[in-house]
Amino acid sequence: MRVTLRILAGPYSGREFTFDQHDTFLIGRSDSAHLYLPEDKFFSRHHCLLEIAPPRCFLRDLGSTNGTFVNGEKVPEAHLVSGDRIQGGQTVLEVEVHADKTVTIDGSETPTLTRPSIVMVECGNCGRREQTEGSPQDEPMTFVCEECREELKRRPAPVPGYEMIKMLGRGGMGCVMLAREEASGRSVAIKTLLPEVAVTGQSLRRFMREIDVAAALDHPNIVRFLASGTNNGAVYLVSEFVDGSDAARLADAQGGRLPYAQAIDIVAQA
Repeated sequence: MRVTLRILAGPYSGREFTFDQHDTFLIGRSDSAHLYLPEDKFFSRHHCLLEIAPPRCFLRDLGSTNGTFVNGEKVPEAHLVSGDRIQGGQTVLEVEVHADKTVTIDGSETPTLTRPSIVMVECGNCGRREQTEGSPQDEPMTFVCEECREELKRRPAPVPGYEMIKMLGRGGMGCVMLAREEASGRSVAIKTLLPEVAVTGQSLRRFMREIDVAAALDHPNIVRFLASGTNNGAVYLVSEFVDGSDAARLADAQGGRLPYAQAIDIVAQA
């Protein structure tokens, strides 16, 4: 069983990417992206990330400026199925889920129904074992069950080496906590991400490497990425803590719009 991303329009029209195991796929204008679109200004540097574990495919917008569209609708995240189209700027990708073929009595090949395998997995947080959809694997798979997922979004588990202080923000894929690094005493922000599919240890490590690439931007005016790891089935990212407001809140405080001069000054710093 495999998932194919087929590019229907844009500078890479006709190209295909096929996945037969858990993997991630980054789209954006950064040269670290798997689908590198430097000339298409619609896309942010790190625009969206796909997490694939055939037959499942999950899309996550990475806080892009213009948003990510699936079948013409702007979405922050989405579970994708065969036939779904991801759109942005000049580029259109189509998702296709393939089933393995079977050989009939007369020797002809016939595609089987696209049915996911049922595998036994263990919740990385509470240890409960249950069955879920996924691709057969040679090593045990872990995931975060729905009950723990909701609880971890509300109240993330402590991260070794850090003292959790308070919640800074919450989103569909996790939350951001203010924390204190025990070794240095400095304040940091810790963001937790919950993988949407059951994964093997090897796949989770690969997922971590891709997240590291997406997070490790180096610029004096960008919040610095400090560390990452996994804890109780969740991925965590540690970054500098900036004690201040963001541009959206600043605009809200001034009637919903920033003066041009102030907006230009903020953009120029980035």
